[in-house]
Amino acid sequence: MFMSLIWKIRGYRALCAASLQVVVYAATIANDAAFAQNNPQTAPAPIQLPTTGESPLQPAPPPSSVEFTPLDINDGNSPQFSRYYLGSGDVISIAVQRPPGPYVLGPGDAVSVSVLRFPDLSFSAQINPEGNIVVPLLGTVRLQNLSLSQAQEKIRVGYNRFVVNPEVVLALAGQRPEQAFQVQVNTEGNIAVPQLGTISVQGLTLEEAQEKIRVGLSKILVQPVVTVSLSAPRPVQITVSGEVFRPGIYPVGSSVPRITDAVLIAGGSTMMADLRQVQVRRRLVDGTVISQNINLYASIQNGGSVPNLRLQDGDSIVIPRREVGTEDGYDRNLVARSSLAVPQIRIRILNYAGGGLVTQALPNGSSFVDAISGINPDNANLSDIALVRFDSERGKAVTQRLDAKKALSGDVTQNVPLQDNDVIVVGRNLLGKITNVLSTITRPFFDIQSFIRFFETFGGGRF
Repeated sequence: MFMSLIWKIRGYRALCAASLQVVVYAATIANDAAFAQNNPQTAPAPIQLPTTGESPLQPAPPPSSVEFTPLDINDGNSPQFSRYYLGSGDVISIAVQRPPGPYVLGPGDAVSVSVLRFPDLSFSAQINPEGNIVVPLLGTVRLQNLSLSQAQEKIRVGYNRFVVNPEVVLALAGQRPEQAFQVQVNTEGNIAVPQLGTISVQGLTLEEAQEKIRVGLSKILVQPVVTVSLSAPRPVQITVSGEVFRPGIYPVGSSVPRITDAVLIAGGSTMMADLRQVQVRRRLVDGTVISQNINLYASIQNGGSVPNLRLQDGDSIVIPRREVGTEDGYDRNLVARSSLAVPQIRIRILNYAGGGLVTQALPNGSSFVDAISGINPDNANLSDIALVRFDSERGKAVTQRLDAKKALSGDVTQNVPLQDNDVIVVGRNLLGKITNVLSTITRPFFDIQSFIRFFETFGGGRF
């Protein structure tokens, strides 16, 4: 009996504790709900479950100050890259028109008022910038935003206090002019708008600038219809880096600059470029850096057009280097014959028996066999030829021994693709002398020009 009573007491305590937890939890939910209703800004947004079967647990977006690279997009551009952002040097056209529908009075309109039987009260006036006119006997009367009939009735009611049943006729004597002008964005990112003054449009899209001007003019004019368009874009400078022949910052003179324009100005892509992962970066006015990966190789391979992405001043293009083991299905010769590469490359052949250093122009995409086809086999040892290439990353010359006889016989391992400014050295003695000099050079080449001058010295017979 005593043990049974103890078990009942323990059960009662457990039941009370559970009930207390439920009450506290329900009270917490009720308080949170009441707080959310009274504070809508802090209320949590409802969870929207996707309809495509995707998990609702998505990673949080990166902070605005962190560079973010979206997924590879080749069929279309991300929204940020589809917008034109205004900046210093842009010339825009602004048209300010009256709203459609019944005519509404506003500053600049001229009206004539006739008062029958009381000609001394008749007058003409122009609505001032505040939207008012001065009426005999009545003083200042506001007509802005009124139709002609509304303005006529307003003046009639005013005169009715001084004369009995006045007959008032109001007519529009002159319409306010519509505005159309061009303005250039100054170095501070501002423009001057008549009646509105100086406003900033730096980093705004055309649509955003149009709305900003419309809202400002709405405080002065009657429901203005504002249209903003780009008359002349600002000069564009693009940074091109990575696997191009002349990395740097270049002005792009095209009216609508594209990726192909910038790549060609930088000398075209190198043979080691990976056009499947070209990255375009853009810094927004708030400091955010957005980027987009574009697969230019797919466009070349399929014979389609390059993605329609308009470059803007300050954009940068990064063409990465192909990594080892990623060349399956990548046709370098196809790229070399495309519009993203220079049409010709220059190959230098150093052969004393053939006249010293000779520069030969070949179509881009040419191979070792194309360059040695003009070498006289009677005056050269075709089994011992070297291809010397400038490695821009290390600033050094890289030498590769090749067997021309095997290459001419169809050995693809010996028939290597050529690059611009490659040097082919023919002759065992000459090759040994150059190799010996190269091995004693401790300072890397400063640039491609110093590399070429080194071989011009040999071509002159000074060593």
